[in-house]
Amino acid sequence: MPMQIIHSFEISPQEYQQRGKDNQFPLVECCPQCLYPQKLRKHGFYPRYAVFFYGHFHIPVLRLLCLSCKKTVSVLPDFLLPSFQHSLEFVLECLRSHYAGLRTGACRQLVQFYRRRFNKNLNRLEAFFRDRGERGIIPGGKVKAIKLLEMIGAFPKAETFAKRFQDHFHTSFMAN
Repeated sequence: MPMQIIHSFEISPQEYQQRGKDNQFPLVECCPQCLYPQKLRKHGFYPRYAVFFYGHFHIPVLRLLCLSCKKTVSVLPDFLLPSFQHSLEFVLECLRSHYAGLRTGACRQLVQFYRRRFNKNLNRLEAFFRDRGERGIIPGGKVKAIKLLEMIGAFPKAETFAKRFQDHFHTSFMAN
């Protein structure tokens, strides 16, 4: 699976879709895979769905190529998670609603998939917050999941958390 860089475009998903291939994509000056210090070359786009509670968008995602290792890197907007069609906002709302005992509008199987994936990564999430200086005791089980969701919610934007987590561990907080 190609590596993905999460980038904040500072625009809404609607605006991102409208701009399409004319978005302000970042210049990547060093390959994140082989660390070769040369600007990565544009290598086309691939289409991707971004599903929200209020609708869905068909967006282009930029691919970059490292001329040294010949591997590709995708620039993913921060409102999406790697390997998920549903948006970060959608996934987090499903999790919050599940742990609060509320209905979401998403099918039960999808919510359970997100719950299992989130629970699988609880220790990594806890390590992330410990590395950021969190010193409080985080109990186990469902209480731990709820507490970590609250800590994610304390970030200015969920996208900020997801990008920082990805940069810290080089994987998504919902990774398999």
